[in-house]
Amino acid sequence: MKQRYQKQIVSRYPPLCEYLSRYMAANQSKWKPSQIIDRRMGINRFNEWLLATKIDLNEINWNKLLDFYRFMQNQGLPIRAVAKSVQSAKHALRWGIETRELKINIEDLYTSTYPKNDWIQELPKLSEEFLAEIEPVRPGSYRTHKYSHRVFHTFLTEKNLTYRQLQKKHMVLFIKYIHEKGFLAQSKKTFPLKVRTYFKWLYKKRKINRHPDDILPSEMIPKKDRNLPRPIEPEIDQKIQDILRTTDDLFYKCILLMRRCGLRTSEVLKMEFDCISFDQKGRATLKIPVVKLGIERKVPLDPETIDVIRTIQLISRKNYKRKSDPHLLVIAPSGKPARRERYSDAMLEICTKLDVKKWINLHALRHTYATAMLTAGVSITTLKEMLGHKSIHMTLLYAKVTPEKIHAEYSEAIKKMNSQQIPHLLTSQSNNSSDLFKELSRLVQKQIDQADSPNKLKKLQLIQARIAKLKMDFNSNLLPAVEKE
Repeated sequence: MKQRYQKQIVSRYPPLCEYLSRYMAANQSKWKPSQIIDRRMGINRFNEWLLATKIDLNEINWNKLLDFYRFMQNQGLPIRAVAKSVQSAKHALRWGIETRELKINIEDLYTSTYPKNDWIQELPKLSEEFLAEIEPVRPGSYRTHKYSHRVFHTFLTEKNLTYRQLQKKHMVLFIKYIHEKGFLAQSKKTFPLKVRTYFKWLYKKRKINRHPDDILPSEMIPKKDRNLPRPIEPEIDQKIQDILRTTDDLFYKCILLMRRCGLRTSEVLKMEFDCISFDQKGRATLKIPVVKLGIERKVPLDPETIDVIRTIQLISRKNYKRKSDPHLLVIAPSGKPARRERYSDAMLEICTKLDVKKWINLHALRHTYATAMLTAGVSITTLKEMLGHKSIHMTLLYAKVTPEKIHAEYSEAIKKMNSQQIPHLLTSQSNNSSDLFKELSRLVQKQIDQADSPNKLKKLQLIQARIAKLKMDFNSNLLPAVEKE
């Protein structure tokens, strides 16, 4: 039945070009059964687009792939089917780059320099044995371990090295190898860490004689580049919010919620249906599930964000097939909890509507939220609690000062100085010293009422006591001497 269905689908499309025919013949046997239909469909759609546009394969880049995305959108295909077709096209182009049939650069197919590569197809038995032990213990990091092993064993194969030959100089070459391949900052640190864990396991199993510290000491592992934040440009951010507000799609509303509350994708996936809480004063906050770092947090909500959440609840309740309210906030049209890929697909669709040259990551919405809050005047300590950071040092990364911000804050400070507190004290027309001390004491008392920490309160109280003592000394000692003169 499945084969008959495949033949019916394939027959709708024109024959494949020579290059795509060679790609299918060389790779079809490597695909999993669950991938075959999606890959065939994607390649057929890609071939149809190539024939319609008459574009040379060596001219394809990220912008051309966006045109391919829009081509399939105009045919009324679902977002997920469109995304899978683009992914299949990338696989076909990457194969041409690896076999040197195509002259394009792999960086042209992606907006980042992250090298999309399958690396080595088979891992040694020792590596498979290690991964089999890791999978039940660390299921969350299993895929990262496996990918790190593929990169590492590809390096060993290219350099003709074995485990027992490895020394520090070889690991220096491995770290340089990772840098040359253009991996992201996180991968440059993660891959050596995973390999070091593997060395510890090999040493414990007595498969290598050298201690892991003698092969890859911890000080050799690269430090992660602190290149945060990566906010979206203000003009593009405004256009994205306008699109999200005017569209009633469930995932568009979820992305708008992520932008307005600084949420991670994993937090939206696990958000409870009844996620809004009100205090005694009627102020609304969003209860965010514990996903990362084990920190519970609540984010204040404004009326517009509350309306967004209510809309998501209404759509999810309609999608839920049971009579009771759903447990999770986001329920897909299938009646099941939404998958992470649906949010990425929706963001890709937004990028095509904006005609942007680069892919906008979902996590950039969180960075944009943080920088917007700082620009609006939220203190760094308050932002730390709103973002759920464990350390203030992480939050400080968002506090990058620009020349425009320096000039703006300087101008605002000058206006306050010229109109409010300090000039009032200096240019007071009263000759009575008690009025000056009274005014100064009033200003300190105002700061005491607004103090948000015990240390600050204690310092202000000491200043107030010092002012009272100065007033007493001034009235008892200095004024009589002035009057005698």
